[in-house]
Amino acid sequence: MIELAILGGEPVRKKAFLSSVVVDDQERQYLMEVINSKAFSRFMGSPTKDIERLLVMSSEEAEHHENQYFSFLGGSMVRRFEAGFARKFGVPFAISVNSATSGLSAALGAAGIGPGDEVITTCMSFNATAISILLFNSIPVFVDVDGISFCLNPNEVEKAITPKTKAIVVVHLLGNSAEMDAIMAIAKKHSLIVVEDCAQAPGTKYKGEYVGTIGDLGVFSFQETKNITTGEGGMVITKDPVLAKKVRLIRNHGESIPDNSWDDNSLVNLVGMNFRMTELTAALGVAQLDKLDENNRVRTQNAQVLADQLKDLPGLSVPVYPPGVVPHVFPLIYDAHVTGVSRDRILAALRAEGIPVGSGYLRLMYENPIFLKKIAYGKEHCPWSCHLYNFPRSYQSGDCPIAEHLLRDKFIWFYHIHRPNGNAEMNDVILAFKKVFKNMDVLREVEINTEVPYKW
Repeated sequence: MIELAILGGEPVRKKAFLSSVVVDDQERQYLMEVINSKAFSRFMGSPTKDIERLLVMSSEEAEHHENQYFSFLGGSMVRRFEAGFARKFGVPFAISVNSATSGLSAALGAAGIGPGDEVITTCMSFNATAISILLFNSIPVFVDVDGISFCLNPNEVEKAITPKTKAIVVVHLLGNSAEMDAIMAIAKKHSLIVVEDCAQAPGTKYKGEYVGTIGDLGVFSFQETKNITTGEGGMVITKDPVLAKKVRLIRNHGESIPDNSWDDNSLVNLVGMNFRMTELTAALGVAQLDKLDENNRVRTQNAQVLADQLKDLPGLSVPVYPPGVVPHVFPLIYDAHVTGVSRDRILAALRAEGIPVGSGYLRLMYENPIFLKKIAYGKEHCPWSCHLYNFPRSYQSGDCPIAEHLLRDKFIWFYHIHRPNGNAEMNDVILAFKKVFKNMDVLREVEINTEVPYKW
C-alpha cells in the first residue's frame, strides 16, 4: 500500500504550482515606454470642444485620434489597449476600467439601472457581481444555476421576473457559457438589458460568438488570476454607441461634462466616479492581450488532459466541454455516496499530496450578511427600504438548492490549469488523485485531520 501523505507518507508534489502571471520582454518594453514618457495617466475629466464626438468615437478611431497631452478618453497606451481589445472581440467599443467590479457597475449605470429596479443574476459568483448591482441602489435578485454549466438557469430567470425587473447579469462561470439563446429570448420578451460578466471567460465562444458580444454589454477582468492580467483592471465592451458614451462618462467624472442642453435621460447615473485605468496598467494589457490565445490554448489542453485521465475514478465526474469553451478552473463533481468518504476528507488528502484543491466559493452571494440582513447604505436597510422599491424582498439559505448542494457537497475545484503549468504539473495532479482514490478504504476507516490548509 502506498501510504497517503495525510497519514505521514511522502506527498506526490512538494513544490508550489507556477504563478498565472506570464510575462516576457514585451511587458518590460511597454512599461519602460510609459516610465520614460513620465505619462502615468493622461485622463482629463473636463469638457473639450470635441467632447460629443469623443464620447461616441469607436475605440479603433480613438487609438489614432490626434494625441492630445490630456484627453477625456485617456492616454495613448489606454487607447491602444482598448482598440486592440475591440479588434479581438469584433466590437466597436472597448472601455477600460480599473476593475471588473467597476466595469459591471458602469455597465449597469449606463443602462439606466437605479433605485427601485431589480437585476436578476446568478447566486453563485464572486461577490463583486452582486455588489455592482447595489452601487446604483438597485436590487439583486438571485436565481439558481444549471447543474451542468453552473451558469444561470434560464427557467429560473423567467420565474424571477417581476414588474420591477430591468436587467439580467449573466455570469459565464469557470469559463463555461450560459445558455445565451434562451436568456436573450427572455430579455427580448420582457425588454430587459443583458450584461455579461465574462471575468472568467475571455475567449469562450457560444455557438461561434464570443461571450461578452451577445448581450448589450460585456465585462472582463484582468485581476491577477484571470486569463490575462494587469494585476487589477477590467474592460467593458459594447456595440451600442449610446451605452459606450454613458460608460465613458461614468468611468471619468462624467458629471463635469454636461451643459444645460442635455436632457434628463442623458443625465441619469452621471455621478462622479473614477474608474480610470492608468497608462502603466494599460501597458501591461497591450502585452498581455497578445498572450490571450496561447494562455487559453494551454488552459484548454490542461483541462482536457485532466478530464481524460480522471474520468474513470469512482464517484468522480469530470467536465465535458462544449466546443468553444475555454476552462478557467477545472471543476469536478464528487459523489460521497459512491465512495463512502466525505468530500472534506478527499480535499484534505489531496491537499496533503501537494494539490491545491478547493470546494468553490465559501458561500453563495445571498448568504453574505449584507444580503441576509439587508444592510448596505446606512442602517435603514437601503436600498431595499427605498420608497421606489416597496417590495418584500428577502434572502435566505435554501433559496437556490442546486447551487447550495454543489458548494456544500459536490464541488472539487483545481485552480492551476493556467500557463505555464503544463504536462509535468498535470501529471502530478493525476498521480495524486489516483493515489488518494486507490486508498479510499484507508480514508474511510482512519481518523484524519480534515483541516489541511490550502496552499497556492
